[in-house]
Amino acid sequence: MKPETIILTNSESETLDVARSLGKTLSAGVVVALTGDLGAGKTVFAQGIAESLDIREQITSPTFTLINEYRGRLLLYHMDLYRLDSTREIEDIGIVDYLYGDGVCVIEWAEKLRELMPSNTIAVSLRPSGKTHREIQIERNDRQ
Repeated sequence: MKPETIILTNSESETLDVARSLGKTLSAGVVVALTGDLGAGKTVFAQGIAESLDIREQITSPTFTLINEYRGRLLLYHMDLYRLDSTREIEDIGIVDYLYGDGVCVIEWAEKLRELMPSNTIAVSLRPSGKTHREIQIERNDRQ
């Protein structure tokens, strides 16, 4: 992994800007692994990536559907693993197939998939510090 980048944001708009910037660098087959507590800004970050991929649909967290697919400049597979409890559950519903697919995968609660993560993963950790302030840590794989 390359040294991580740490960015402090002061508003939801700034968090979206960071995600848009990252999104502009993504290519098909890349996985963005989002981690952070409830309310940390994972879905907001996914929205910013979607905007950078020219997706105009409203992006919501797929907590109950598990995976939402969007078409833009690239396919976006937005996943939320919050309700899954084991690696076996993740494997049983076929999420691993998306990780090696032809789109960009953005995964909320990605720590639940840690041992299955491919080498082309960008790890993004979001930590709130107050109502609108965030510390965003981005770690890219050397092969990115």
